[in-house]
Amino acid sequence: MSECGLLSDRIPAVALGRAGWTAQERQHLDACPACKQEWEIVRGAGLLGQDVEERLDLHTITVSLRQRLQSDRQVEHLRRRTLTVGSLAAAAGIVIALWTASTNAPGDSGPMTGSLVAGRLAIPLPELQSLEPAELDSLLQTIDEPNARSAAVEDPDLGDLNSEELQSVLDSWEG
Repeated sequence: MSECGLLSDRIPAVALGRAGWTAQERQHLDACPACKQEWEIVRGAGLLGQDVEERLDLHTITVSLRQRLQSDRQVEHLRRRTLTVGSLAAAAGIVIALWTASTNAPGDSGPMTGSLVAGRLAIPLPELQSLEPAELDSLLQTIDEPNARSAAVEDPDLGDLNSEELQSVLDSWEG
């Protein structure tokens, strides 16, 4: 191997401070323009970025990085929560669809009437406990009947009512 090749192989070690030049290598380096140019390039590359730390405001970068990480965590948490709620809603929809499909058994002649459905549901309604069976059937039939007056007369908006009319409406809702 030529002297230029040997010197070229040692340049990285000398640039990193792991070795030093011998007198013979120093003479060759001073006399050979190619080796001198290679040495200058490697030495210059080693000096790149030394003053970057002085120009950077490490405190500001640290605070900015922590804020960004916190923001990313919050976005990820919100994304997970949204995904969970959506999954639960989809599961609830499937359960409801299966439940309503199971209420119409294959042997049934058609959809069940409101009183039969209410008879199968286990929803406590203490307001209806005191009613006789005939009264309960009458109530359920009036609930199932379409309201004939709603098609002919349009209900007024609650904002259009005065205080007495509004109180009358509220009293009728309370029973």
